[in-house]
Amino acid sequence: MNDSTLGARPQRLLLATDLCARCDRPLDRAKQLAAEWQSELVILTVREGPRTPEEVSSWLERDGATQAFELAARRELDEEFQGSGLVPVLRVAEGDVTDSILEAAGAMEDALVVTGASSEDSFQQLILGSTAERLAQDLLHPLLVVRRRARGPYERILVANDFSAAARRALETASRLFPGRRIVLFHVLEALAEPVAGAVQDALAASERFLDGCLLAPGAREHIATFIGHGSVTDTIPRYALEQATQLVVLGVHPQSGVARMFMGSRSDDLLQHLGCDTLLLRSREDHDDG
Repeated sequence: MNDSTLGARPQRLLLATDLCARCDRPLDRAKQLAAEWQSELVILTVREGPRTPEEVSSWLERDGATQAFELAARRELDEEFQGSGLVPVLRVAEGDVTDSILEAAGAMEDALVVTGASSEDSFQQLILGSTAERLAQDLLHPLLVVRRRARGPYERILVANDFSAAARRALETASRLFPGRRIVLFHVLEALAEPVAGAVQDALAASERFLDGCLLAPGAREHIATFIGHGSVTDTIPRYALEQATQLVVLGVHPQSGVARMFMGSRSDDLLQHLGCDTLLLRSREDHDDG
């Protein structure tokens, strides 16, 4: 996706799902965003390899099994999208889930990847499993992890700010994808157990300077409010998001620091485990932070 094109929306959404009953939330959100952005919706489902000896023989007979798998998925989608005005494109892959997502996304220059969050199934282990770590490091596209039911467009958005290139991309992308929505640019003073007036004012001033350096569409800044919290990042942001009924938290990812390492050494995968709302992950495209 070309982040320099202000006002542009993703031309395609890539929904990674196994179409199980608990995947209705990311599916509904993908449908809502596709309709809002007038984007093509591509649905990727992966037929994984055998995990037990009993599954080996059926896996070896893959041609017939794959056809049946794809037919069942197509019927499911036909029923799901009947009367919606959307005609999704179904893609069926075989093998490793993460590799399949990365390969499919790599063929889409302008796309946003959507998936769900669960610790129960290998396909959906994006928050608590290794799939999230690999996608956060290797996926250049925005990654939307859906937790909540879609009851309308995102209206209340929080962008976590550590004054880095990753945070700048997060804010610019959030403002571009959701123009006119209320965005809170949230910085946490982790070193303080209690707020100190001077430190808070300094952080607010730094936030304004950070905004000065962001590429925002005309009029976008009036919809952005700066906020300074204090304490632990993994406590402060989830608590604020819960109290303010935040619908979407946007996080910048620092690939050079391991797995989404943020905020003076805190890991965003720890933060993700504490968040109860949807999360948009955006990897920095710069080799080094400038915070």
